Amino acid sequence: MSNGLDAFNAKRMTAGQVADSFVVPAEFERLSSNDHIYVIGPRGSGKTTLLRMLTGETLEAWRGPEAAAARLRIDYTSIFVPADELWASQSSSGNVRVAFAGQLLLAAIDTMTYRMSEEAGIHLPAALSLTAEAVLTNHFAHIWGLRDVHGGFKGLQSALEMILLRLAREDLRDHALAAPDSLRLLIPALDAFNREVGQRGHRWALLLDEMELAPAEVHSMVTKFVRGGPPSLTLKISMSPFDRFMEIYGEDALPSPGNDFDTIYLSGRPVRELKAFTNGLWQSSLKSRGLPSRELAAVLDDRAPSPRDRPANERSGIGLVRAMANRDPELRQWLHRRQVNLNDAGSMSYFERSATIRKISPLLVYRDALLNFRDGQPVKRSRKKSYEPFTGSTAAVTILEGNPRWIKSAFAQMLERYDSKSQSVSAGFQIDSLTGVADRFEALLRVLPTRQGTGEAMPPLLLVDTVSRYLRDRNLGPFTADAPNSFVVDQGTPEEVRRALLLCLYAGAIVHLRSRNSPAVLSSFTNERFRLTHLLSVRDGKELPLRLGKDVSLSSVLQTTHPRTRPQPQQSGPVLPLEWSMYEGE
Repeated sequence: MSNGLDAFNAKRMTAGQVADSFVVPAEFERLSSNDHIYVIGPRGSGKTTLLRMLTGETLEAWRGPEAAAARLRIDYTSIFVPADELWASQSSSGNVRVAFAGQLLLAAIDTMTYRMSEEAGIHLPAALSLTAEAVLTNHFAHIWGLRDVHGGFKGLQSALEMILLRLAREDLRDHALAAPDSLRLLIPALDAFNREVGQRGHRWALLLDEMELAPAEVHSMVTKFVRGGPPSLTLKISMSPFDRFMEIYGEDALPSPGNDFDTIYLSGRPVRELKAFTNGLWQSSLKSRGLPSRELAAVLDDRAPSPRDRPANERSGIGLVRAMANRDPELRQWLHRRQVNLNDAGSMSYFERSATIRKISPLLVYRDALLNFRDGQPVKRSRKKSYEPFTGSTAAVTILEGNPRWIKSAFAQMLERYDSKSQSVSAGFQIDSLTGVADRFEALLRVLPTRQGTGEAMPPLLLVDTVSRYLRDRNLGPFTADAPNSFVVDQGTPEEVRRALLLCLYAGAIVHLRSRNSPAVLSSFTNERFRLTHLLSVRDGKELPLRLGKDVSLSSVLQTTHPRTRPQPQQSGPVLPLEWSMYEGE
């Protein structure tokens, strides 16, 4: 099922396509270190791209200014293994381990074959004679329990593929690949390859993509390896922000962040990093269309005036506050309680301005765009009076959250309406592009299956809209400078809502607001703070300010908001993680 965003899915791109569109994020150098790394983020946040950029084929295809330095820095060989539905579809633990080990070893042989190629432009090339290949083939076949293997590495691949085909009709719990820690079957093979090519001590990295899809048996093997695996093999693991199996290991069995592994979070990144990354993707979009370079801020901010723009005398901080205070008695009272005299604003100190004018200005821009005032009471408008809260480079960077798939989709639409003479995109076309991406994302949430094992989840879009309605009502009600824009999952949150939160977190509909006490990877929602992704804040009738604000307990939101209708849940759908592939555009 395609939702219009899958054209930018790195899973479906060639190595050259991934490299051509790659913009180096701030985290890439840390990712390419020799440490075990967990890359945490929702779908579409660039996890697969980051991992694939560590592979030899993609590194060699990369022509960016940082490419040469990266090829020198990455002195290990990377084996890329995407999570596969085959792992979780097995009926026994033994077959799960066989499925995982079989695909892992196939990827390893592919990577060795790549390094042995005599073509030009191979990252970390290795020379292996036919005789040495035959020796290795026999050795690998012995330790992997493969019989009658002929034809070198190609014969090994054929034998492994036959094992995987047998999984559909046989119980292979006694096969060598079903060993309790089948991940370690890779180690002697890598050591033997290093010896034969004369590169003793050469390091390797295993890139495990979308580990949230993997069953518990695979998670257990990977977790143990991160804590106690040999230093010759480094693991780079991408997964969603929630680990469903963390609690089954026990605290003593878990690797510890900072000691056993490092963590890279792709959501909630600093504003400066988001701006640089988003502008980089903008420059890449211009280049791919043969357009001259121009900064994103210049394109989205330096535009022709619009009839929806506020009057010039209401655009400054003081002018805006004064204009809104004339219409809103609650705001006038708030200013009076703080002894703010707008007629003598010049006497205010920097800190006084920050605590009042600068603090409330973004909220007032939002309220001005979405409210009328009748007899001093706020009344919601049927449509936006102004696009100002959601347009311009700062708003675009905030709304798109550093999500490469959303960014590329939005920019593709903006460039369809790009005015080459003024080298700008009008406010109307900006909002159309952003709401277009939001609408497609909303469509994805609408079709998420709600059956979770033996339980039913609240439809994710219903949860999103319930939270959105509650927060919007508070932000557009009687004025308060600290209206809530985030929520905390408290003990009173029902189980069906927690299941929906899991789906929303996987999809990127909610963002975890990490605290000092938050674990490296979530295994429980209780007492953790979240917000809706800013992309959902641009939808008509569901707008939210692009600010954090205070938090509110989720059970309070659910008790206060009473939707009139409840969408019917999807009738069927296998247990997570199999259901995840249902909307991956396969």
